[in-house]
Amino acid sequence: MTTAHSPLGHSNLPRLWWAFWINLIFLIVELGGGIWTHSLALLSDAGHMAMDVLALGLAIFVSKLAERPADSQWTYGYVRAEVIGAFINGGTLVFICGFILFEAVKRIGASPSISGKPMLIVAVLGLGANGISTWILAACQKENLNTRGAYLHLLTDTLGSVFVIISAVIIWIWNFTLIDVIASMVIAVLILASTKSLLKESVRLLMDTVPENLDYATIKKAILDQPHVEDVHDLHIWSISQHRPGLSAHIKVSAECIDAQYWTDCLNQTQVLLRNRFRIDHTTLQIEPGDFTEKTHCG
Repeated sequence: MTTAHSPLGHSNLPRLWWAFWINLIFLIVELGGGIWTHSLALLSDAGHMAMDVLALGLAIFVSKLAERPADSQWTYGYVRAEVIGAFINGGTLVFICGFILFEAVKRIGASPSISGKPMLIVAVLGLGANGISTWILAACQKENLNTRGAYLHLLTDTLGSVFVIISAVIIWIWNFTLIDVIASMVIAVLILASTKSLLKESVRLLMDTVPENLDYATIKKAILDQPHVEDVHDLHIWSISQHRPGLSAHIKVSAECIDAQYWTDCLNQTQVLLRNRFRIDHTTLQIEPGDFTEKTHCG
């Protein structure tokens, strides 16, 4: 039986820290502006920005945690912390969306007094903050789930700020305050749309499903197509972290392969196949003779 390991990727902490502080400062500005102008759209955008700050904070925390080495208790290390952080962030966003939609429905038919000009000023500042933060993370957003989640939220928040600006102009010029409710609903839908993929991927990783870029049947057939391989069972494929797949399998081989001259070759050939064709470096393979019968234990 053998196990192979692959190295973890490096985090992008400086970029995350820059985005974190920019969003924290403008969260305070936008929250104060929303309270001052009585704008639900602005408060909704502030709520999303609060989630951006949380997402960035989680990404920073779990990136540092994931760098900790494995030990006798945490044998895989702490790489799953990134997945847990993404799941918490996505779940919190769903709650915020529910609150935004609830408040929007309550305001339908009401005629709240909204200050359009101050709302516009704060929204423009928020758009600047979101745009800069999105640009900072754009270059590294594909490296891990948390960074990509933070990037998607910032990108969505940038679009949300555009809707708030449009609402502010309409309220300022025509005093059509219903647009504030419409904009807040649109922002909530945008948040939910960006959260769906984040939650789906984090749940897949937490449930140890086969990575989306790998096909179980194809991998099993590739192993079976090798010389001397008679059967494959107990085949499991999962993700140790977002970009680190793992595989374990029991492989039955022909009698001649069990001979000392061929046994190690069969094992090495399977490892090379999985590494080169499917990019699976972390493998645990148990070689069994063709007449081997595995005993099961009950109780």
